[in-house]
Amino acid sequence: MDPLATPDWPVAGRDYPADWAEFLEWFPDEAACLRYLERLSWPHGFLCPACGRARPPWRGSRQRLVCRGCGHQTTVTAGTLFQGTRTPLRQWFAAAWLVATAEQGVSARQLARALDLGSYETAWTMLHRFRRAMVRSGRPRLEGRVEIGTVAAPGRPDPAAGTSPATAAIALEDRGDTAGRVRMQRLASAEPGALAAFVGRVVEPGTLVRAVRLEAWYPLAELGFMTERAPRLTHLPAVERSLAGWLRGTHQGATSPAQLDWYLDEFTFRFNRRTSTHRGLLFYRLLEEAVVTPPLPYHRVVGTPEPGALSGR
Repeated sequence: MDPLATPDWPVAGRDYPADWAEFLEWFPDEAACLRYLERLSWPHGFLCPACGRARPPWRGSRQRLVCRGCGHQTTVTAGTLFQGTRTPLRQWFAAAWLVATAEQGVSARQLARALDLGSYETAWTMLHRFRRAMVRSGRPRLEGRVEIGTVAAPGRPDPAAGTSPATAAIALEDRGDTAGRVRMQRLASAEPGALAAFVGRVVEPGTLVRAVRLEAWYPLAELGFMTERAPRLTHLPAVERSLAGWLRGTHQGATSPAQLDWYLDEFTFRFNRRTSTHRGLLFYRLLEEAVVTPPLPYHRVVGTPEPGALSGR
């Protein structure tokens, strides 16, 4: 059976490597990485991005794919997170494996050493670009009972902006004995409406929203949520402690407000997949999102997201 065949649900050993030894067998060179990205990008066969025609392309030099219908030229990495990279895809794939499968993640320094990347900046940029792909496109909103709160994230203040360490909003499904999915985001302001707007984006209307402290409840009620002031929350405090410990441990508290959202995305990626028994599936999901994540120039990687840009996350 073709190891790259894509079924309705990905399977270890067929759609993604089951372990590191198999990873090395699957991706011995750049050509193997390109073939894998092509299958992820077009699981049902090549589809021209210009005219939409579904037909095997001509294969030109420099990995160009040429539409037989309109002549449009593209590449496997065009329009993806890997567009324009000078780093070999084998290193990108190895980084994706380490980032996705490490229980607590990896820091830029650890990644640079593990892959012999030569510079801290290269590793840091790779990590942040992968973090952009960790929020799955079209992900469903939280449902049932949801606990909400805010937490001061450990990290460096931003002297240029005159800010102290940023505040993050957290929404977490309460599934009784266990915590469900989590959503997190840096708050652009301390206004009550900022938290309500975050909840409105990530929680299904009509859901029961619980909190211990809240400056104002009316913005949530106006958005169609049922609200409850609770003496204590069941799961959220443990998630807050876990987030703080992870930022201080894996990343030595080195996060700045400008980059906090992307660290929150990585924590969310790990937390929501904490029960996965197939670590290679996390690698598959990360690359699956990487091929639909638009290219990110360096200035956007290091820049602070505008508050309005966070609404789609």
